[in-house]
Amino acid sequence: MDDSENYHSPTDTEDDVYVTIEDCRAELKNSDISDRTELKDKKKPGKIFRSAFGLLLILGVLLTLCVGILYHNKVVSYEILSEQYSNVTETLMMQEHKVKEIEKLFKALQVEHQQVQEDLAACSANKNNGQCEEGWKSLGLKSYYFSSSKLNWTQSRDYCVEKGGHMVIITSQTEQNFVVSQIGETHWIGLNDLETEGQWMWVNNQPLKETGVTFWYSSPEGPNEPDNWREEDTSGENCAALGNAVDSIHKWFDASCRSIKTCICEK
Repeated sequence: MDDSENYHSPTDTEDDVYVTIEDCRAELKNSDISDRTELKDKKKPGKIFRSAFGLLLILGVLLTLCVGILYHNKVVSYEILSEQYSNVTETLMMQEHKVKEIEKLFKALQVEHQQVQEDLAACSANKNNGQCEEGWKSLGLKSYYFSSSKLNWTQSRDYCVEKGGHMVIITSQTEQNFVVSQIGETHWIGLNDLETEGQWMWVNNQPLKETGVTFWYSSPEGPNEPDNWREEDTSGENCAALGNAVDSIHKWFDASCRSIKTCICEK
């Protein structure tokens, strides 16, 4: 065996030792880098979770703010709409009230127009009989005179005859309403029971029961009219009038024929 093959120079040994140390350092460095990488890889899921949680938290806050804003806007819109609805409702109610008032006025004008037409027709039909004289008021084919002179019932009957007519004979609700609308105090009408007590007759000798229309005053406390009260006149109350000194002119009352009242004539 050649000795030269087994011989190693000192330089070769040092190089081997140097290589070995450098390799160890490199290996240690690579090991450290590997450990750090592994550590970072281990920390990465936690960091991702925290980031995700933070993002969710921000989204939650934003969502809450959005919901709050939407709710606030909805409440404000509801209040505005409620106020507008109230205003519109109030306006509609006022308009409805005005419409009803206009309807009432229109109906009243229709009645007045109809009355004027009837008056004109009556005057035209009866102009030859003098029924459209000054002071007379017409309803249909009849004319009425409302006196200003106060007389007893018998004097009032004669007064109407002198005027060319007779004391009023009321035979319908329309006629009753008309004469009542023209007076403001009690007036004599052409009704009496002078001949037979309780048998009321019109001045044309027609019995009251035949007309089938009466407007006697009645009271819940009583007594009802006619009551033939005798304290003022011992002969009783034998003549009829619209109203009395204190009560409604819309109803009939029996009274002493000696009482002084204005009267209603017709022709």
